[in-house]
Amino acid sequence: MLLRSAALIGSVIALAACARSGDAPSKTAPAVAVAAAVIETPAPAPAVAAETPASDVEMEEHWQGFGVASCSYLAPKEELVGEDGGIDVVVHFHAGQMSEREMRASGVRGVFVSCGYGVGTSGYSRAFQQPSRFGTMLKRLTRTVSRKTGKGDVHVRRLALASWSAGFAAVSRILSVPEYYDAVDTVVLLDSLHAQYTSGEGSARGAALVDVKMLRHFVRFARDAASGKKTMVITHSAIVPPDYASTSESTAALLDEVGVTAVPTSGKTMRSMALALEADERGLHVRGFRGTGPQDHFGHLHMIGDTLRSWLVPRWYTASGERP
Repeated sequence: MLLRSAALIGSVIALAACARSGDAPSKTAPAVAVAAAVIETPAPAPAVAAETPASDVEMEEHWQGFGVASCSYLAPKEELVGEDGGIDVVVHFHAGQMSEREMRASGVRGVFVSCGYGVGTSGYSRAFQQPSRFGTMLKRLTRTVSRKTGKGDVHVRRLALASWSAGFAAVSRILSVPEYYDAVDTVVLLDSLHAQYTSGEGSARGAALVDVKMLRHFVRFARDAASGKKTMVITHSAIVPPDYASTSESTAALLDEVGVTAVPTSGKTMRSMALALEADERGLHVRGFRGTGPQDHFGHLHMIGDTLRSWLVPRWYTASGERP
């Protein structure tokens, strides 16, 4: 599928294939309708639009490297490290720096990490095939912050994982490691939950045919969120891929496994996108949108600020720990 967007330096071709791994199907998936990633250098310095909304958290001017290939971080100018040495971290997979404006305005008083591993899911899955990889990444981040601030015993206090499009493959890998699963407080999937069907034959589609085994780590996290232990936000478009499960079907299958029902809605918009359904069960929040074109998909990338501001910021920075 060809996706054209000036925001991605002219025309880009989205050719994502599910990785051959324990979290991937047994056969190679067809071309996946996900946008190509911007392959990020360790320390790029993208410009910030002048009309960037004001935020109560002043961030550094530029993204910086911390010794991890294809990843960089953006930190607050002040009050980065707590008295106990803890820092809050949001790790975003797939074209995260394109949503820098929204990250800056989200109100998160912590470090953003943006990682890009190519144009398809296979790169994100391979990046964390070795279980220790993510732990090493966090250690290098905290050591870098420690050197920069001159404070010792810097560690991750609260951790969130976010992904757009193909980036969900990295999140799935990370959640498959018990140590990391326990450490992650929040997961945000922005039009970023795909799976294959249980049968590759015929033209039958639908949530009932989604291979939920591929979603098992997300289903577990969704159950914990629905019980109030964690927070999970899922958005999806109405894009229909060639012959694998769409984000809307995958999300519907996940909700069915968790026992949460989405409610149709109309007349509501988010970032000028029409809302079609929503579901809220304690810490689990789903927002489904109309729209079947490339720009509808790209629109979800820029929802990172809205989702963090609505659900993560109140959880992390209010006394109740829940959305007012």
